[in-house]
Amino acid sequence: MPVYHCVYPETPIDYASSKIISGVKNLREGLDPDVLAYWYKRVEDRSKEVVPRHLKHKIHFEQDRVLWMKFKLDVSKRAVPYVMQVIQEYMPMMPYSTALYFTKVQEILTDEMNKELR
Repeated sequence: MPVYHCVYPETPIDYASSKIISGVKNLREGLDPDVLAYWYKRVEDRSKEVVPRHLKHKIHFEQDRVLWMKFKLDVSKRAVPYVMQVIQEYMPMMPYSTALYFTKVQEILTDEMNKELR
């Protein structure tokens, strides 16, 4: 006699636990260093496409070799608005936790620009 597998969880607790497990998995995957490196590369490449030609060499991101979630951003002050615009453009496509990470990157860039104005 064949065994039929139910598509729906047997109990509400099974359903809730599967939702929590999948949610945590998605959050963790969005903060994976490879995922962050992928999005940094996309932001860097797109930023170089949209900036004026004389600023293309003023945008460079580098992943730390020890702390894989840490990146060094070498961006000219004049190129920062373009980088911010590209991050904003890509956020809807990013996993939720990656988008939160890049929101923090935008805050840091804004803070650094404001420090320079004081």
